[in-house]
Amino acid sequence: ENLKVTHYPDGNTIPLVTENTVWANLGNNDTDDAYCFINNNADNEADTYGALYTWAAAMSGASTSNSNPSGVQGVCPAGWHMPSDDEWKELEMHLGMSQTEANLTGYRGTNEGSQLAGNASLWNSGSLTTDSAFGTSGFTALPGGYRSNNGNFNFIGIGGYWWSSTEYLSSGAWRRILTYNYSEVHRNYNYMNVGFS
Repeated sequence: ENLKVTHYPDGNTIPLVTENTVWANLGNNDTDDAYCFINNNADNEADTYGALYTWAAAMSGASTSNSNPSGVQGVCPAGWHMPSDDEWKELEMHLGMSQTEANLTGYRGTNEGSQLAGNASLWNSGSLTTDSAFGTSGFTALPGGYRSNNGNFNFIGIGGYWWSSTEYLSSGAWRRILTYNYSEVHRNYNYMNVGFS
């Protein structure tokens, strides 16, 4: 399941931001912590999709890491940690992607996205769910969408978005996307003030 904690491991509350204008005013950096529930949990979306976090909230004050393992607990409960970009690559290569493909940006590989996804009833119908390897990895990635830097909620049922612990630039961090109409995994970076799983 996607993470849906509302407190950091030390017990401090993560700032909940419901208003679009407040979310839009978050800085594009590694210091503005915020989380939200999809559509502000109007239809109990949190039960299915968990919460969305800015990169700063996901990292919980930790420094960027591309180690494998990352060594970054971040917002995660005890025994869990934020995956680095290299950890994502290791998972993708374990499922069949080559090192050369893993190092690329954009949609890469063959059907690793289909393998990582799960619960077909939540996804729009497309190449992701119709691939014969759908759901075979046990990862069960869900299409919780994301919250854009203007505060809007987007792509529920269409895609899932996940942070890594690895900074790309001072305002961006590496992430992964699964989309209903692609069986591959998308790798690139995003501004830190969007909300991802």
